[in-house]
Amino acid sequence: MTHRAHAPCPFANDGFPLGPMGTCCSLRGKVAAENLDALGEHDDCKRMHESMDAAEALQFAATLRATASRLEQRHAGQKEKPTGGARGGMIDADTGEFTPWPQPSFEEALASVRQAADWYEKVGRLGFGVHAWY
Repeated sequence: MTHRAHAPCPFANDGFPLGPMGTCCSLRGKVAAENLDALGEHDDCKRMHESMDAAEALQFAATLRATASRLEQRHAGQKEKPTGGARGGMIDADTGEFTPWPQPSFEEALASVRQAADWYEKVGRLGFGVHAWY
């Protein structure tokens, strides 16, 4: 948490994705982590599952931005670009049929990484650390 229970949340208007049990200050980083993994950025994916202090959060925000820019440059001009990752899906309660979630486009995957970078930067600039859990 980055604020007391009755104080306004500094993340309220940022539109960061929240998980099913996430607080208003949290980030559902699983999406960005899965996209990083699918794009071959395994170290950054792994780092998203680790806790860090404020300085580390700021440094990681810069790392994520650099990764997104590098991937964008690497695949610029390519007609077919890699897709992001989407693990899981939905099971129809009546038929039991499993429908996997669609793979995000390359652009959607990079957008999720950049959004995560924005979140890590804001957390770090506010002087807070990150407690990773899922």
